[in-house]
Amino acid sequence: MRRMERAIVLVNLSPGTEEQSISALKGMTGITSVYQLYGLYDLLVMVEGADDQAVKSIIADNLRSKPGVVSTITMKILS
Repeated sequence: MRRMERAIVLVNLSPGTEEQSISALKGMTGITSVYQLYGLYDLLVMVEGADDQAVKSIIADNLRSKPGVVSTITMKILS
């Protein structure tokens, strides 16, 4: 069985878009968890895909294009 590729994405949102962004992200394929944070970042998003390209596509084409997303930081999970 092939291991899925995973990444943690820290997300900064425009003020007032938290609830809308959380709802939109929770419904996306490849998003396994969404946590609201207090501090430098507004959300911690767990992403999972079949390979690195799938993870990259989920982040670049889907997550970053959501209204309210200002910036992201991605950390690839190695093990």
